[in-house]
Amino acid sequence: MQKLHELLRMGDLAAFVGIIDDGGFAESARRRGVSASTLSRSVSRLEDQLKVTLLRRTTRSIEITPEGAAVVAEAREILDRSEALQEIATSGQAPAGPLRVNAPVPYVLHVLAPRLAEFHAQYPDIQLSIDMTDTLVDLIGSHADVAIRLGQLPDSDMLHRYLGCTAWKLVAAPEYLDRNGWPKTPADLAQLEQVRFVAPDHINTLRFAGMSTPVTMPSALSAGNGEAVRQMVLGGLGIARFSDFMITEDIVKGRLVELFPGQLDAAPLNISALYLTRVSGLRRLGVFLDWVGNISGG
Repeated sequence: MQKLHELLRMGDLAAFVGIIDDGGFAESARRRGVSASTLSRSVSRLEDQLKVTLLRRTTRSIEITPEGAAVVAEAREILDRSEALQEIATSGQAPAGPLRVNAPVPYVLHVLAPRLAEFHAQYPDIQLSIDMTDTLVDLIGSHADVAIRLGQLPDSDMLHRYLGCTAWKLVAAPEYLDRNGWPKTPADLAQLEQVRFVAPDHINTLRFAGMSTPVTMPSALSAGNGEAVRQMVLGGLGIARFSDFMITEDIVKGRLVELFPGQLDAAPLNISALYLTRVSGLRRLGVFLDWVGNISGG
């Protein structure tokens, strides 16, 4: 196959890669603010020059051909090299360009969002876009350049950087304890109620130093989102454990109290950033990772 860098313009290669990443012409056109017919012409030009069919198109779907899969792989490398060259050419300038970040909802609300004005003031030419999900995402499919995740990382080909760690704290609203009794020992928790996380279930397990078995508490109710659990605990519905960054301010302001500090037997969670090799050389990614590492304690 003729080398792609000897062919047409970068815009056509970028359009083709974008169509694959976005799952179709319509979605890719919407994201890029162009018409689907414009993208279709870009693909047609590539097909004409390569003398192969890149996509099989129907009224409802597209399917990449084996030749198309080979082309998109090489096109990604060419686009990445082009962006790397642009980074070198502008190395004396401030980092600039779009940076797409995916992070868990509580981390965005309690760590990133309160400090983003500082990042923007320092790097005004970086256009951050932040999506919030609590599950590990496909960086290409989700259009993310970097994903911040808590806990054990899965085996993958993605690069990662350690950003810090977060300890667990068991807390309750003082009003709840006034109504239901302040526990004197961890065993007393069995007489109170727990606000539970739907997933992962291990967060609901309460082990304490010096105790051979976990303390089992009746469930008040449960929620599938950490921020929802926090609001329920603030509302006086029961007790729960949280990553410390979620509730530090609540404790300082007296909205929550920590129970049995230093006795909860739960390993801290690592905070990590995952990213792809093809964006690892971008200066805007590098400065963001340095900054988020500083505010995360890494």
